[in-house]
Amino acid sequence: METLQEFDFVALNFDRDGTLTNPASWTEFKAAAARPGGPTDAIFIAHGFRNDETEARGLYSEFLRTFRRNMAQASVAGALAPRRFLVAGIFWPSKAFRESFGDGGVQSADNDAVQLEFAREQLAELRDLARTPEQERQIAEAMRLLPSLEGNEGAQDEFAALVLSIAEQEGAVLDPSDGFDRIQNTPGSTLLAKLQAPVILPTRRRDPDEGGVLAIDDGSSFGGEGEGQGLRAVFGSIFGRVGQLLNLTSWYVMKTRSGTVGETGVATCVRQLRGERPGLRVHLVGHSLGGRLMAACAKALAQPPVVHVHSLTLLQAAFSHFGLSADNREGTRGFFRDVIEQEVVEGPMVATFSFEDAVVGKAYAIASRLAGDNVQAVGDRHDPFGGIGRNGAQNLTESTEGPLQAVGSAYAFSPRVVHCLDGSGGLITSHGDVENENVTWAFASAVASTP
Repeated sequence: METLQEFDFVALNFDRDGTLTNPASWTEFKAAAARPGGPTDAIFIAHGFRNDETEARGLYSEFLRTFRRNMAQASVAGALAPRRFLVAGIFWPSKAFRESFGDGGVQSADNDAVQLEFAREQLAELRDLARTPEQERQIAEAMRLLPSLEGNEGAQDEFAALVLSIAEQEGAVLDPSDGFDRIQNTPGSTLLAKLQAPVILPTRRRDPDEGGVLAIDDGSSFGGEGEGQGLRAVFGSIFGRVGQLLNLTSWYVMKTRSGTVGETGVATCVRQLRGERPGLRVHLVGHSLGGRLMAACAKALAQPPVVHVHSLTLLQAAFSHFGLSADNREGTRGFFRDVIEQEVVEGPMVATFSFEDAVVGKAYAIASRLAGDNVQAVGDRHDPFGGIGRNGAQNLTESTEGPLQAVGSAYAFSPRVVHCLDGSGGLITSHGDVENENVTWAFASAVASTP
């Protein structure tokens, strides 16, 4: 069996429908779980939307390396020293979400031809995500319409309807708190008009006494993660706005796919493992859309007969900040509320968030702009459409909020409670900064608190 950072490690590969493509590896995993004197704890860990297999393996390796170091900390060593861990690394077919216009995007405000070509490239990428011949036909028709969009509202309406159809998947249930249904039911010309004004992300939060009002970046920078988060969704022609719409469409496709892999693929494995090895502790960990994948897994485990796991760790998770709530402040139940009500997680739930997460912030700022009536919406914690990885869980009775602690500082984790840990201010400096020792210290503390 492969080892990764001295942990027994098995790679589990799933296709876009949640089908396990290497069943022999799952057989190997179950055999390792059943051996005499074998593991006491199993960790299932999932990567996010932008990782290929090499990047995902790097994420898992670094996360496990710092977790291994934290296991020796005095306050958890007594609980963790007797534990023997078996790790399942989840690999699913994700696709990159463009975080800035410096990583292959367009930086010229005047070069319409370059922006048009970039939009064509994005459409080609969307075509690769098509699941049916009809969806392929729709993207081909969108490509034909693309050059005629300037000043043509009818063409814009048809174009948006065509490209957004790629996010539809037969049998998939969409999360209303992510705003896709509202976006899909809005004319394309209106969507593109909403993107004409700059979408500017806040870079820091003011004092809570000021009502959580946000300090705003001036929007002049287009840096990547950890740099200035100013974001202009339009560069001077319609094709810059089209690029943002296409990028968001890819985001919704990946959200649906991550949910499918979690609920049909990973949940099947966890359910089987818990049935065969009921004494084995199970810990679910997910980064970004891997967090949504694990939330979907836990939601599937809430269906009868309910199967319990021991901890759930969401690292800068990319789903609605109302996803676990009983009410999104508009009377709608959170998409993953079953996880809480059915008490799927017997131990603590940890959700890291950071105001420095430009990726979740960007995606939800654009979604909020398009789905709502407020053209200045930025997807903050007061917004109907915001991400848990940016804002923490909102309107959730079964939650606490506090700072992400430095290594060695004690946590008081409670079972069946979502502990929202704020890494803003340098402890989580970007969407991908989830392998550092402060983050894995929170995970080690959560695992140590499980009996």
